[in-house]
Amino acid sequence: MQNNKEEGQNMENWRKMSQKIYSELYPDTPRYIVNPMVGYSLKEIRIRPVDSGNIRPTKDVFLKTSLNEIELNIPLMSAPMDTVTGYEMARAMFQLGGVGIIYRHNDPAVQIDWIKAVFETKPCLVKNPKTVFPHDTLAKVWDILEKYDFSTIPVVSERGLLEGIVFTRDIAFQISPERMQERVGKWMLPIEDLKVEKSSTDYKKIKERLLHEPNCSTLPIVDDEGIFQGIYFMKDFLSIDPSFFNGNPVVGMAIGVGEDDLERATAGVLAGASIVVIDSSHGACDAVANQTKNLVTLREKLGKYFVIVAGNIADPGGYFRLAEAGADVVKVGIGSGSICTTSVVTGAGMPMFMALREINFARMKSKKLGLPSPQFVADGGIDGPGTAVIALAAGANAVMAGNWLVGAQESLSFQRWGKIEKDGKEMVRYRGMASLSAIKERSSYRYSEGKTAPEGVEGLVPFKGPLSTWINKDLEQMKDGFGQAGCVNLSELHEFGNWPFAFTRFTSAGVAFQINPQI
Repeated sequence: MQNNKEEGQNMENWRKMSQKIYSELYPDTPRYIVNPMVGYSLKEIRIRPVDSGNIRPTKDVFLKTSLNEIELNIPLMSAPMDTVTGYEMARAMFQLGGVGIIYRHNDPAVQIDWIKAVFETKPCLVKNPKTVFPHDTLAKVWDILEKYDFSTIPVVSERGLLEGIVFTRDIAFQISPERMQERVGKWMLPIEDLKVEKSSTDYKKIKERLLHEPNCSTLPIVDDEGIFQGIYFMKDFLSIDPSFFNGNPVVGMAIGVGEDDLERATAGVLAGASIVVIDSSHGACDAVANQTKNLVTLREKLGKYFVIVAGNIADPGGYFRLAEAGADVVKVGIGSGSICTTSVVTGAGMPMFMALREINFARMKSKKLGLPSPQFVADGGIDGPGTAVIALAAGANAVMAGNWLVGAQESLSFQRWGKIEKDGKEMVRYRGMASLSAIKERSSYRYSEGKTAPEGVEGLVPFKGPLSTWINKDLEQMKDGFGQAGCVNLSELHEFGNWPFAFTRFTSAGVAFQINPQI
């Protein structure tokens, strides 16, 4: 009875705090009894370009952020969706400096195996390159060069011991048809003339050697017995900046609100997950608040730190409630995703920009009062670098994306269904986690227990290829956005966003013109 009384008192306090927030944000409250409030989506908003001094975005702007105690080199999280984040996406996100949140697979063992695989990732290590034996002929080397365009081919013994490397670019001009039957051993650079590293060497030392040591563009890896384990290439280190926590890869996992989800979270954290996301379409409720408290208890019990992310919410009351429950980060966004139909079929939703600004204001008030003030991330409507910059300027510490990333070769959609040809274009499948097909396929608490009516749709989005081939251009555009606001980091962008004149609104005609330019 006492617990119910305390809970009721807490809810009354959250309502009062929310009402105070609304009264300060919207002092002319009576008019909204008749006229609905006007909210804005990320698509309608732009940041105001200001004097940026001598800022050079590609050199001076840094996209680093933090999720409580975990630092990320880019403020990007891949969404826990069954078309977006599995092992391949989570691994790629880690290597880029963001984080992948592995979706809540029907089989917990699959999700845990993916977490383990990411946790054990050695960034940029090519584990199973094509190899040859010393007694192989140059014809085999030439075949590998022509088929796979591999210019660096390790030479190993029958036991797998590294004996040397054939650099095909150095010998290609010397190979004539009559020499094709000569042995590889004659042409390889022997191991005693190679720069080699042990498999136990940490990432920082590997990176330091490849980027700064003379004549060290390749670095083969061997174990203590000399058995070949893989090879690093300097060029691969130029496009990644992995995020580590306590020296280990950063990877996240999604769970629901059932008791079995606590078992799942326990296994995931022990496997290496450093971020646990309570993934719910409506987080301002008893189930999510209680599960947040359960995770706080679990963290204490395990004696192993992980970041607790709870959501989704779209109003200050929900933020205050999850903050009080112990969330480190709150996920903001209801009805604003590109394949989410919640706001249409239920009539409930909030434009993302408006929701972020209200939560940002609520967080500032909480800080002043000395109350729990968790960070928040934007989840919904993030379709590229432009909307990401606007969401970050609105106060978010990171953005969670599905639509933006699902076109990558590493997405679960591509891994599962591959490319789909439509009107001469390469596409991939994308669906909401509350779409009809996902509901039928899944048996999770969030979407299937007692739920049959969809709140999402599915469709096709363009295939973009490997993430590493295009995402850095998007990140460069994000840096340009920071620079346009005269900011070199996220802290400055947050400060800029609190300037009363930081944002402008494009009319629907202006937005349409930019999306479909008349040229």
